[in-house]
Amino acid sequence: MTDYSKRQLKALDRISKKISDAESHLARIEDSVPDRRHRTAQHETIKYIKSILKHARKVGEYDAKIDAKADESEYVNVEDEENVIKDLEKEFKVLDDRLDKLSDTDGYDIKRYR
Repeated sequence: MTDYSKRQLKALDRISKKISDAESHLARIEDSVPDRRHRTAQHETIKYIKSILKHARKVGEYDAKIDAKADESEYVNVEDEENVIKDLEKEFKVLDDRLDKLSDTDGYDIKRYR
């Protein structure tokens, strides 16, 4: 039998890593010369945003499966996961705010995917 709570925690861990990677690439874009776009950093940031969304969908799927199993009177440790999810939501909000602050010339490729 598959343990969806462990899979969900792994997906949340991947989301956290991708958020920190995207933030580091955003810092490169923000620190680059205004006339020259940092294309590699833009491409990597777009890749990380897509990955974050993919793993977020997985977390949602696992959450539904965990809830279905909870109906079968199986213990689910939701309190620990809630703190992790809240931390990730805060990190994602910070990342989203940083994306909003980019000028159109600095991050036009990134903003197109939002």
